[in-house]
Amino acid sequence: MRSYRIGTTSFVHPARWIDNARLLAGRVQDVEILLFDPPTPQSLPSPPEVAALARLGRDTGLGYTVHAPIGFALASADPDRRRMAVDATAQVIRHTAPLAPHAVVVHLAPGEREGDPPPTDAGAFQARAVESLRAILSATDLAPERLCLETLEYDFALAEPVVEALGLSVALDVGHLARDGVPFDAVVSRNVGRARVVQWHGTDPAGRDHRSLRHYPRADGIRLLRLLRGAGFGGVLTLEVFGAQDFEESLAVLAELEEEVAS
Repeated sequence: MRSYRIGTTSFVHPARWIDNARLLAGRVQDVEILLFDPPTPQSLPSPPEVAALARLGRDTGLGYTVHAPIGFALASADPDRRRMAVDATAQVIRHTAPLAPHAVVVHLAPGEREGDPPPTDAGAFQARAVESLRAILSATDLAPERLCLETLEYDFALAEPVVEALGLSVALDVGHLARDGVPFDAVVSRNVGRARVVQWHGTDPAGRDHRSLRHYPRADGIRLLRLLRGAGFGGVLTLEVFGAQDFEESLAVLAELEEEVAS
């Protein structure tokens, strides 16, 4: 029996958030509401759509996680850029609060943008990140443990003191770890105890990520499920794919791997 809940994204079908949630309810237990763009009336579900999502959750038991906008620099050396990042993230958290999300996932860029090299002064970076994330928590009713920093392409050891300082959680993106060739145990084993979300997807031969789990190393998939089982992981295991075929294939691969782990 699973200790975790299975989720997927609100981009499985080419439709709005509520349409995806209705199609996925009963097939997964959580939908990751993806809000990648800066918050505007066009980039967010409208208040009536948020209310409809909340009703669907109450009626079906479907839960939600929220992925906050990307491209912001919460630890920027520029105070104005940090303020913009804090305001955008807090706005999204307040807007989706009626969903009572299991987690809100945020990216902590290593510099002024994602993909930048790690900062030369790790302590200053961490202090700025703590200040920004504390401001987000102060501006919302979100409990610290529901705010998750996602593992990105840099060494996540840089972000772990920030997680510890504020009592945050972690979103383990094992799909990106595999894509980037990051040793599995270096990040996953160290953070599984504070993980609230695990994001799982494959990378196809062309280098495109967020694809079916048939493109994820099978041996690592088995190791992941055994690790989650051994740790009693009770969060959400999100099949972070963006298409119906990838979703169906991922469900089939997950069932195969779970059967092998249980045998």
